[in-house]
Amino acid sequence: MAISENNIPCIHQVINIALQNGASIREVINKLEDTLEGVYQPRRYGADAFDIATLVFRLGGHQLLFVLNQKLSIPSLRTLRANSTFTSLMPTIGLICNEQYDQNIQTIVLDICSDLLPLRGISFMIDKIALEEMVVHFRKFNKVGGLCWKHLHIVDSVLHTYDSAVSIVQKIHEGHVHLGKELTVISVSCFGEDEIYPILAAPTCKMEDTSDMECILAQTVERWNSSRAAASIGPAWSFATDGDATRRAAGHKLFIKTPLAPDSPLYGTLINMLGLNLFTGTGEMTLDFDFKHIFKCICTLIQSPAGIVLNNGRVINSMMLARYLAWLQAYEEAAVTKLLYPDDPQDIPRVVELMLAIIKFSNSQLHISNNSFSMDIDTHADVASINLLSKLLESILMPFIHVKLSLSQQFEHLSHYSHLAFSIFHAHRHTFMSYQLYYDTQTMVKNTVFSLAKQQSLDPYTPFFLGDVGDDPLEILFGCTYMISGHNSACSYAQALNHLCCKRYRQSIQASS
Repeated sequence: MAISENNIPCIHQVINIALQNGASIREVINKLEDTLEGVYQPRRYGADAFDIATLVFRLGGHQLLFVLNQKLSIPSLRTLRANSTFTSLMPTIGLICNEQYDQNIQTIVLDICSDLLPLRGISFMIDKIALEEMVVHFRKFNKVGGLCWKHLHIVDSVLHTYDSAVSIVQKIHEGHVHLGKELTVISVSCFGEDEIYPILAAPTCKMEDTSDMECILAQTVERWNSSRAAASIGPAWSFATDGDATRRAAGHKLFIKTPLAPDSPLYGTLINMLGLNLFTGTGEMTLDFDFKHIFKCICTLIQSPAGIVLNNGRVINSMMLARYLAWLQAYEEAAVTKLLYPDDPQDIPRVVELMLAIIKFSNSQLHISNNSFSMDIDTHADVASINLLSKLLESILMPFIHVKLSLSQQFEHLSHYSHLAFSIFHAHRHTFMSYQLYYDTQTMVKNTVFSLAKQQSLDPYTPFFLGDVGDDPLEILFGCTYMISGHNSACSYAQALNHLCCKRYRQSIQASS
């Protein structure tokens, strides 16, 4: 009766252990009663219990795991550590050194990835995430973390005595060393896979210059090539970032410096693509920019008062588009206003919707724009300029959102964009788009072409997915970090290191279930 009315935790384990110990029926019943009253708690756990405990610990920390261990009798943190292998990022305390890269590549990448898989291309991704400005203590090293990597070498981060802590506080107040404002994260992503592997997480005070960033990027590539990862996982193909000026300048110096050698296996294919920039970095690596960031920048440019100038000299901005997008039956005035004046300029779905609305308007006016007498001269010129903008947007957007396009059609669109953007930029320069944005878009197209050529050289039978370019996997990892942090704007350095490894644990649990 008690069993039917109450949930006895691990009832099968209790009975099995009692029978293995030669207990009688009365002793088994007494053990079940003790378990029901909470006097006895079985300590043998199955794989599901360890998965639940791991997920609880990774999402909620040791405090939540302690509470649920007491209430639900799931494994404690000590039991979990004794029966599981924990993978964590080595913290950056002081200057970024080779040992950090080597250990993280070994524990995060090599110990997880199987050597039996075929070689695949590797893309490095770098971006920053907000960090709570606070100092944390790493008991394993007896060191203070959470301070900027560039200036922490000025002080001794080891807590020898109380005076050590006082000295660090004084240096912070004097401005010699700073609390980390953001966390610079570098991750590895394999072409053809969804997994991402963070290999560096360094607090920054946002005072790095181009030379500092150049050293970080070069050190990342060098440590990957020096380890056995390049031979067992795959060669490094690209380094992806967003539109940060410092990272752009550093990437330009490193990855656009050497012309492609005639004896390269890529040369025979790429030399026939007229206008393609064949300058690369060491190991034929190329610089890459996230396509979603490019979409946001293009729409921000269109929505600005200065707008975008096309070949007929018409200025396309939010005021002009507000007039014509209202012609579409699917968009009322309020909807058009929300598209052109968004509450959040970082809203990617809204950005894509705006680009699609411009394309849809152009397609709806083709029969009218071809007739010179169907509208007045100014309206006809406006519609013609929007049609040209539509072709530009369609050629760069559709390869990434139209799933029915073949790989050849995707690259035809990108080639169309590259040549069309060049012709307009050659005529109007910065009134068409900024030099930085033009550089980012053309570099993105160039890296995509190089990546496909490298895949054909490495294994022509392996599928190539256009969505593998850019740094979208890193953005997804950051999104998971925000979710685990309770959607707080920032977390401590120790929490960030723990959260960056959570996505892999969730995927492994889902795969095993």
